[in-house]
Amino acid sequence: MADSAFKQLYSQMINTGGNLAEVQKNFRDSTGKVKKIKCFVKESFPHFLVTDNHFFVPCYFTKAAVDGFKAAHSGVNIVDLKSKVVEIGDWSLEMRSVDSSSNFTSYAGIEVQLVVRSFKLVAGNQKVLLSRYPVNLYRDDEMKTLFQAYHHRVLSGKLGSKDSMPDVTKKGDSVVSFASGNKFQYGFKQGTTSTVDLASIFKSEKGAKALENLRGSSSGPAQVKVTGAKPKKAKATPAGKKSNVKAASKAISKSNKNQKQSVARVGGTVPRMGTPGQSASRVATPKLTSGTMQRMKAYLKSKGKK
Repeated sequence: MADSAFKQLYSQMINTGGNLAEVQKNFRDSTGKVKKIKCFVKESFPHFLVTDNHFFVPCYFTKAAVDGFKAAHSGVNIVDLKSKVVEIGDWSLEMRSVDSSSNFTSYAGIEVQLVVRSFKLVAGNQKVLLSRYPVNLYRDDEMKTLFQAYHHRVLSGKLGSKDSMPDVTKKGDSVVSFASGNKFQYGFKQGTTSTVDLASIFKSEKGAKALENLRGSSSGPAQVKVTGAKPKKAKATPAGKKSNVKAASKAISKSNKNQKQSVARVGGTVPRMGTPGQSASRVATPKLTSGTMQRMKAYLKSKGKK
């Protein structure tokens, strides 16, 4: 989306390989100063997420930013700024290698972090209504394509002009990793700015007990507890009344003490029938008498057959 300021900034950051000076050069006002960022706070804890009405990204505050906000806004908690509008005056972008399987605001092992060095709460009590529901910038298809293209450029740059596969025998920055060998490195300059953890900000503003009370709720780090009714016990048989099932079980047990005993064989041996031999076949064959032969000859003669 061309109207998304965050998408423009983060796209340029990826395309330039983390060159912040080149990015900010294209993001200046008429006086030559780097533009301020006015944004809506989608979530303030456990992640401080801001949106430009299109996408949301997390903020990382320096200690100077936290102290400056407290000095300018006495009695206002940073972790309570949800649904408020803030203006980020001094900011920078830093690229860092992260584990994308556990960091939802990253892709392909890269996170572009919005480092906030100073910010303030925009005056006014009017309620801000977003025209659309903002989504995670790192889940946008165009952004994912940019990350993949950047990965391909770095990968191609590590290969020689005649090579189609990396030389895994080299020590150092190999492209392919086997077991605990060398790992793939992008090569961009890692961000080193120290930032304050939001849990620490929460403790300083509301106390450690309030943070502990958030465990088990949807607003903080929690462990899900499964609760439910205890299983009901089976009703006991009233005194003086025998259970029909129990009585039947006892009767079956008495009738067959050894339940594994096999049924007795019927007869002494298994009956067998032998195949008839030559002599038996001869006895079973019917014999023709002389009277029968005479009657057959007379019949054939009457038919004109010899």
